[in-house]
Amino acid sequence: MRLAHLTDLHFPIEATPRTCDLLSKRLLGYLSWRRARRFWHAPEALEAIFRDCRAAGPDLTVITGDATNVALASEFEGAARGLRAAFTADEAVFTPGNHDTFIEAPWEGGLGRLAFLMRGERLGEAGPREATGTGDFPFVRRQGDVAVILANSAPTTPPGLATGRLGAAQLQRLRAELVDARDRGEARVLALHHPVTAGAVSPRKALDDGPALRALIAETGVDLILHGHMHHAFWARIDTPDGPRPVVGGGSASHRAAHGAYRPARYNLFDIDRAGAGWRIEVEVRELDPASGRVETAERRR
Repeated sequence: MRLAHLTDLHFPIEATPRTCDLLSKRLLGYLSWRRARRFWHAPEALEAIFRDCRAAGPDLTVITGDATNVALASEFEGAARGLRAAFTADEAVFTPGNHDTFIEAPWEGGLGRLAFLMRGERLGEAGPREATGTGDFPFVRRQGDVAVILANSAPTTPPGLATGRLGAAQLQRLRAELVDARDRGEARVLALHHPVTAGAVSPRKALDDGPALRALIAETGVDLILHGHMHHAFWARIDTPDGPRPVVGGGSASHRAAHGAYRPARYNLFDIDRAGAGWRIEVEVRELDPASGRVETAERRR
C-alpha cells in the first residue's frame, strides 16, 4: 500500500479580513501572517507538491492539518477549493491542526467545508460517513490491509498557545480503534497534528496529554505515527508491546524555500507491505527544488 503524507499546507489569506473578524486571537495570528508567514508559504510551492503527489499515485493521501492560518471562513473556502482540485474524497483524508481551530467557530462555514476529506469508519457504526463535528474523531480509513486512524489533537487555545489535547473521550475511543485494527491483522497508522514524542516541541506547542497517549500506545501498540506542526522533518521512535515503532513528522508542504531550520516544501511517500509477521515500511522524502520548480527525492529511509 502506498500512502502519502502532507502537512501544514497554509493556504494563503487571499483578501484583507474585515475588522470585526480580527477582534479576537485572530489579530495576533494575522499580524504574524503579514510580518512573516506570507513570505514563507507560497501557493505555487503547494501546487507543485500536489502535482507530484498525484503523479506518485498513492492509494491514500493523509493531510495532518493547518490548511488555514487564522481559520477565516474565506480561508476555508480557498482551502476547500484547492483541495477539491487536488484530491477526491476517496483519494485523501484530513485531520485539523491548531491553525484550523484558531478560534471557536461554527462547523458550517469553517472546518465543515473540509468535511468531504473527513470521511471514515467509527467503531460501532454501520459504514463510513463524513464528520459532522469535531466530536466525530477518531475515525478510520481502511485501504487494503492498512488502517489509518485519524485523531484530532487541535482544540481552540488561548492567545499565545498552540498546545494540543486529545481528551479522555477521544483517547478511550482511540484505544478501541487500535485494538480493533490489531485484531483485524491490519497495519495501524495513527495520524494527528501535534507531535507525540516527549520534548519534540516547547511546552506551549506540545500535546498536553502526550503522556497518556504514549502510555496507551505502550499498551495497545501502533505501527507508524504521522504528525505535522513542526514545519520541518522529524524522525523518532515510540515504545510499543512489539518494540520501537517509527514516528514521522512532516515538513510543511508549502514552504517557498529553505529558511533557518526549515526546508523547501516537501512531503513523504510510504510503501507499507507485509514482512513475515510484521510490516516493512519504506519512505521516500520528496522536496521542492526552488530553482527549477521540480519536486525531487531528498532522501529514503526504511
